Amino acid sequence: MLALMTALLLSQSGPLLGPAEAFPGDGAHAEGAQGVHDPTVFQVGDTFYAFCTSGNGFSVLRTSRDLLRWKVWGPVLPETPEWLRKRIPQHRSLWAPDCIRVGRALRMYYCASERFGGNGSVIGFAENPDPNPEKPLQGWVDRGMVLESVQGVDTFNAIDPEVLVLPNGRQFLFFGSYFAGLYVQELDPKTGKLKHPDHSDRTLVARNTMDRGNALEAAAVIQRDGWTYLFVSYGLAAQGVRSTYRIVVGRSKSPTGPFVDSNGVPMVDGGHTVVLRGSPPMFAPGHCDLLRASDGRWLMPYHFYDGREHWHGDVWGLPTLQIRELLWSEDGWPLPGLPVEWVGRPKGGAPGVEGVWLHQADFGRVLRVRLEPGGVLREGDRTGRWTRSGDRLTLEWPKPEGGYWTDTVRLAYDGWYYVGRNDAGMVIRGFREP
Repeated sequence: MLALMTALLLSQSGPLLGPAEAFPGDGAHAEGAQGVHDPTVFQVGDTFYAFCTSGNGFSVLRTSRDLLRWKVWGPVLPETPEWLRKRIPQHRSLWAPDCIRVGRALRMYYCASERFGGNGSVIGFAENPDPNPEKPLQGWVDRGMVLESVQGVDTFNAIDPEVLVLPNGRQFLFFGSYFAGLYVQELDPKTGKLKHPDHSDRTLVARNTMDRGNALEAAAVIQRDGWTYLFVSYGLAAQGVRSTYRIVVGRSKSPTGPFVDSNGVPMVDGGHTVVLRGSPPMFAPGHCDLLRASDGRWLMPYHFYDGREHWHGDVWGLPTLQIRELLWSEDGWPLPGLPVEWVGRPKGGAPGVEGVWLHQADFGRVLRVRLEPGGVLREGDRTGRWTRSGDRLTLEWPKPEGGYWTDTVRLAYDGWYYVGRNDAGMVIRGFREP
C-alpha cells in the first residue's frame, strides 16, 4: 500500500488526502507541532521539552504541559559556538539533537555537517546546569566537540547523537548515518565527552544491508525488563510524502550489542523488526525518540510528513511532530499504540469485542471486519474465527489452500484498540467502531 501511494505521488501536484478508510488517529498532531524534524522530547517535573533539527540556528526549544499545545521559545544559544564556526564555517543548521538529564543539569547533544549527504560532521553538546521551566532559554553553555568524522578519511558519520544513561550512571553515545552504519562509544559522565578518545571501544551496532547506500540512521535507545532496545529509522527522509522512513527495532542484553531482531537476525547483518510505517495521511514516520513519562507510559515521539499540508515548492507533506504511546507484546517487543494528540478517541470501556472493527495489516489498506457471536469473523466474503482470553485476541483468517493465518493481538484502551503481529511478523492494528 505504501509503495503504491508513493508511486502515485510522483505526479502529485496538490495535497494528498488520506483515503476515507485511513486508520483512526494517524493524522493527529498538537498545536505548535508543525515544522518539526528529528524531535527529542523529555520531561522535567510537569513540563515536557522538545528540541528538533533547527533548519537555521542553534536548535529551537518547545515546551508543553499536556502534549496537546507546544509553546515555541526559540534557539537555546543565540550564536553558533566559535569552535563550530571554525570547524564548519558554512554551518547553517544543527541536526537531530538529543537531551539527557545528569543530576539537575540538562545536556543537549547535537550535530552539524559540512554538507547534506556528506560525512564531514561533528557532534558537540551544550549544558544547562540549573534549568528553569519558566525561562527555559536561560543558562545554556556550550561545552564543545565530542566527536568528528572527516570526509575522505573516516567511513562513519558523526551525526544523530543518542545518549543512553544506565541506572548505575554509565553513559553510552550512539551515532551514525548511512556510510558504515551505526556505532556506540562510552561517555565520561563527568565531562560529557568520550571516555576513550582513542576510539578503542567504538562498536558497530546496526547496518542496513539491503538498501542502496546503507539507508538507516537516527538511533534511539531505552532499557526495559533487562533488555536494551535499539530503534532505528530505515529509508529516506526530507522528501515530504515521497519519503520512505519507517521505524524498526532490535534488542540486546548489553548496551553495546549484539542487537538482534525478533527472528534472531543481528542488526549488523540487516536484521530489524518493524514498529511503525506510513499510513496516510501520516507519511514516513521516523527519527524517533523514546521516554518514560511520569505517569508510567512509554512514549515514542517522531516526525511524519502530513500529506494534507504543503511544505515547500512543489513538495507536499509538512514535517510534523507526533507522539505515540508504545505498547508491548507478551514476548517483550514494542508495538504502536495510539497518538497522545488524538482527542477523538472514545472514552470509557468498549462494549465487548463483538461488533465492527477497522482492521489494518502492515499499515496497508484498512478493512471493515465483523467479530460475531460464537467466534465467527467476517470480512467481505471471507469467514474466519476469533477467540479471546483475557486481553489476548486471536484472529484466524482462511487460507485459499486450507488452514488459517493467525493474528495474535492484545486489547488496549479499555477495549477500543488491538495491536499485535501476524504469523509473518507484520504489525496488526484494529479499532472498534463506536
